[in-house]
Amino acid sequence: MLKGTSVLTNSGIVSVQVQSDGFIAVSGLCPFIDTGLPAPLAIWKTYANYREGDKVVRSGHGLCGVYDFSYETAIDPNYTENDTMHSSTAEEIANNIFRFFPSIFSIREQKRITDFLRYHDLGESKYGDKPDDGSVSKDEKVEAELGEFILKIQHLPSYIQEQLIRDFVVFENANYICWEEESKRAMQFAKLCDKTDAPLAALLFEKQGRKGDLKYKLENFGSITEQDQHYIDQMCESSQAAVWTAHMLDKFRDYENLDLFAEIVVAACRDVRGFVFPGLYEFLKKNDIFSEEFRYKLTK
Repeated sequence: MLKGTSVLTNSGIVSVQVQSDGFIAVSGLCPFIDTGLPAPLAIWKTYANYREGDKVVRSGHGLCGVYDFSYETAIDPNYTENDTMHSSTAEEIANNIFRFFPSIFSIREQKRITDFLRYHDLGESKYGDKPDDGSVSKDEKVEAELGEFILKIQHLPSYIQEQLIRDFVVFENANYICWEEESKRAMQFAKLCDKTDAPLAALLFEKQGRKGDLKYKLENFGSITEQDQHYIDQMCESSQAAVWTAHMLDKFRDYENLDLFAEIVVAACRDVRGFVFPGLYEFLKKNDIFSEEFRYKLTK
């Protein structure tokens, strides 16, 4: 049995000692308030560390012939992203925000949000993931995905199915005034977790040396949408991280807690690039997103 270990972290040495009576002594942990790391940056770094698992090929199935596998390629640096990954990483964003800001929602509401995020993209399993770039009708997309979503959750207890179905409907239009307040707040938050995962993942790929650019979309898939071009022009760059950040901030400008999600994306951008998206301040100012004080705090 493990006797103990010591690991050098950014805040010092963390030691674990396992005693014969079963007591586990952990020392060297630095309280969050003493680390000097702002919460948005800590959330991003925890997210990035969590996603290191995206590269790891599960060995058991490969060793039994389910897919090609060798120990030399057990770490795949060119992995692709799938919906199950995205659902778990959107859920990771939510969980990390709850850890650093525990009073933002009650425990019951937190569970409601993470339960929904776990399943929110099951409706894409028949028709695929359609880009949110203005190329498809939202109403048609939502209707088709809701039908598939209902089929995918049909084996859960009926009361859970009903809650998930109701949340799906609210999630897709979470700014409608007709929703009761708790559902509106919860699903706005869930939608922001979903949409923030896109620029964070884009920045993660940049960090790995795989920077995505909408020029590639134009050159290899024939065109980009008016929406894409609008945000390229507004941000003065065509990187997917910048364009998707602008789209998120513009489309969901009225959602509660958008400022927190903006801070997380900006912290990630600073960490990866060393600076904030150069066009972000003018984009926010031109489109009257956030107060001038917050715009300056966010970007300067």
